[in-house]
Amino acid sequence: MASEAIGPDSVEASAPVAERFPAKAAAWWAVWMIALANALDSVDRGGITLLIEPIKRDLHLSDTEVSLLTGFSFSLFYGLIGLPLSRLADTSNRKRIIGGVMMVWSVATSAIAFVQGFWSLFAMRGVTGSAVSLKGPNGLSMISDQLPREKLPTAMAIYNGGVSVGAGFTSIIVGMLLGWFGGKVINVLGIPLHDWQMVFLIIGTPGVVLGLAFLLTVREPARRGRATTMRLPLLEVFRYLWRERPIFFPFIVGSALLQIEAYGVLQWRYPFFSRTFGWGPAFIGPLTGYATLILTPVGLGIGAWLGQTWERRGDTGAMIKLSILGSCLSLPLTIASLLVPDPWWAFGLSIAATFGIGISAPGAVAALQNVTPNEFRGQISALYLFTIGVIGGGLGPTIVALFTDYVFHDEAMLRYSMVVVTVIFGGLGLWLKFVCLPPYKERVARVIAAERAG
Repeated sequence: MASEAIGPDSVEASAPVAERFPAKAAAWWAVWMIALANALDSVDRGGITLLIEPIKRDLHLSDTEVSLLTGFSFSLFYGLIGLPLSRLADTSNRKRIIGGVMMVWSVATSAIAFVQGFWSLFAMRGVTGSAVSLKGPNGLSMISDQLPREKLPTAMAIYNGGVSVGAGFTSIIVGMLLGWFGGKVINVLGIPLHDWQMVFLIIGTPGVVLGLAFLLTVREPARRGRATTMRLPLLEVFRYLWRERPIFFPFIVGSALLQIEAYGVLQWRYPFFSRTFGWGPAFIGPLTGYATLILTPVGLGIGAWLGQTWERRGDTGAMIKLSILGSCLSLPLTIASLLVPDPWWAFGLSIAATFGIGISAPGAVAALQNVTPNEFRGQISALYLFTIGVIGGGLGPTIVALFTDYVFHDEAMLRYSMVVVTVIFGGLGLWLKFVCLPPYKERVARVIAAERAG
């Protein structure tokens, strides 16, 4: 009887219409602060992508070994911690969790400065991944309780904008710091630190202050539209996912495959330019960063505008269509950027591909919130983030490295490894998004009808 009381139909019947949303200023401040947490995450998580070659140099690692540090070490602990503790997003104070983990992963990032080998670096990346894993489910759950449905595409564009802005500043800051230190060894408290270790020490420091600011200025919103205030058994989450498997299976698996492609390309972008065209990270990093800061917010804004326009016209599949559109733009551009013989054409096409990803970004996360009842949002968001962060982030860089080391047997052939991964995993992921579209449209129509009836 308990499971019947909280099935999808009963959740829809309790449509969230009675509860008041937070004040507009407080709601949008929370959205921007969560986006800031995303930006900080991008810097602390993604800084290592520009540091691959220096780390390889000083720790004497292969492509496969360094891929385990950039992807698998982070993603392994992200999944081990994030999935079990995702239930906290549905029952606990979300702003305290986000502010606390921001400080934890920032300290862990700075601590990488003092590692001396593969396993110590692996462990610190694991601590970072563990802390970051709690940010996403809690952040998405908070945003869904701050604003009405029609504002979610804009909110999710801002949410994803934090990622792109963070990525842009990462490229600029890390590239400039590498150029500044220029391969030097710096003594800090009597400990000799390489250039890449100094970079980690510096980029991790601001997060402690920003985490404290988050705790002091963001308000915890009331949870809206809940069919029950009880903590639901984990079995209920899986029952719900099974009932709605025509939506969630292709959506989540398709997202994972697309992220294998995206992470694989992004993690190896800078070594690709270095090995193929001789552009070092101190040059290509700031160049990519400035372009990302300019173009990606434009892509996110276009995506948010398109999504809201389509939804106002009554298109129940708008969010999935937005995701499909972005992938149809980004995948061919990515392949072209890897195969052209000129470095400036490669750079321009890669930035254009990032622009396409920006268009799609608001759709994926908004779609998930649209079809997930409040009771399950934290845990299902965690499952989604697990697939794109652990499977995508963990496997993407390593699959590219495995092709380079064991299929092509030549580091100079990196571009072809990236092309293979883009074609196979990007193509399959895009196909599954098309499969997801019809059941998604039907589910959103049911949710809207229930809200109107309520």
